[in-house]
Amino acid sequence: MSISRRSFGIGATGVMLGTVAAPWIRNADAAPPPIKVGVINSMSGGLAAYAQEGQPAFEYIIKKINDGGGIKSKDGAKIQLIQADDTSQPARTATEARRLITEEKVQFLTGTILSAQMLALTPVLDELKVPTLSIWAGGAHSSYMFSLGYPYDRGYAQTMHDFIKSLRDDSKFPIKTAVMSYSNYEAGQQVNKFLVEKLKASGIEVIGEAPLDTKAQDQTSAMIRIRSLKPDIVTGLVTPRDGILLHQARYNLNYQGSLFVGGTGGYSDLSLWKDLGPEIGKAVLTRNLFAMTGFSPGAKVDSMQKIIAELRDVAKLDRIGQGAIQYAQGARVLQRVLEKTTSLEPAALLDALKTFDIPFGDPDLYIAKPKGLQFAEDRLLKDGSAMMVQWMPDQSQEVVFPKEFAQAAPRPKS
Repeated sequence: MSISRRSFGIGATGVMLGTVAAPWIRNADAAPPPIKVGVINSMSGGLAAYAQEGQPAFEYIIKKINDGGGIKSKDGAKIQLIQADDTSQPARTATEARRLITEEKVQFLTGTILSAQMLALTPVLDELKVPTLSIWAGGAHSSYMFSLGYPYDRGYAQTMHDFIKSLRDDSKFPIKTAVMSYSNYEAGQQVNKFLVEKLKASGIEVIGEAPLDTKAQDQTSAMIRIRSLKPDIVTGLVTPRDGILLHQARYNLNYQGSLFVGGTGGYSDLSLWKDLGPEIGKAVLTRNLFAMTGFSPGAKVDSMQKIIAELRDVAKLDRIGQGAIQYAQGARVLQRVLEKTTSLEPAALLDALKTFDIPFGDPDLYIAKPKGLQFAEDRLLKDGSAMMVQWMPDQSQEVVFPKEFAQAAPRPKS
């Protein structure tokens, strides 16, 4: 794999490895030109947890593809990754995308691209017309962007609603009221809108909100509001950073009066124990808390278990959580699209994205999707579902929902 990293120090310039402007018409013995893929990640800043865990897994899978013969339908062309760090700033996402497209001449874009970055990136993609695969965005506002993230409605909101309803109806938890507590940015707001509608339709009264300021250094005020309202359920989409602050506040206030049901990273990320410490982690993560995730080490999915073992034993990665698995999946989607496309022109790449398919049971399906991976008309996954897990005192997770992947029943409220 040929990887170039841009240095962001003063006066530093990136050096791109590999053939420059090599023509596709070549001698029989000449290697085909590389397929240039721009990778925009949030390697620093408030959203860095996603990319810092995921990028090593992405690079490992791309190297494996290249070492295994490259893109076979393109005469074995290798994938060349050209990296950019948007420092978790949406405006910079757009700036780096424009640089990668106009200066580095990339033919495809991918990377973290969470919802806020997706919105900033949309005008650039619409103008420059470069097909893009987001690893995390919950929406796709440009016709040139597709996403592996959970759709706001049928992904995040539907999964959390279905689990809460199952807790009430199947596990007989007394659930009548809810408070919405979510990271107050585009994705959190959109998920909250759909989730409120679904909960109300199922007869659960929403008695208030406690949105989490994404720039706050403490979430005690939100937890005090939750405590004053005393809901049966606290639910919403929470980022890893906001989750840490929320759980710290819950611990400091010793609040155990509600069930906390949320996603994704702020409830399920494996880094939570390290950031909270074992004492706080055991006190809050293992009591009255259920987490939404697309990955759990204990999930009964054979292909997921195999990629976990490979990233651990072969790639020697230190962190193998949802971020690593999601990025590994992104690399396999990229491979399938490049194999399928008839050319590297935007229209052909878009057709390949629209029609690609990784069915359930395929060894390259790493995330828990009972219906496999295909994109819907809105360029988000047709199967946007996720799993719900509960933390164990040894810092492991048990899948409790849906039943296809469940290892255990939800533990009773304490």
